[in-house]
Amino acid sequence: MPEAEFVIDADSGEFRLHVRGVAGPACDDIARLVKELAGPPGSEEATAEYHLRTATRVRSDARARSKRT
Repeated sequence: MPEAEFVIDADSGEFRLHVRGVAGPACDDIARLVKELAGPPGSEEATAEYHLRTATRVRSDARARSKRT
């Protein structure tokens, strides 16, 4: 299940967001929403989970048929 964790450091005021359960560019949509609400981040880092892509498998059911004459 997707979730977003927000952390604000009480001493420095640093705001951190970690999005979990969302792989690939869909995470960008969540990050964009947070930027609109909270302002631009001091830095951004893509995690290994971001670089995952949804696996798709191509299935071909084409069968070669020969004609008898």
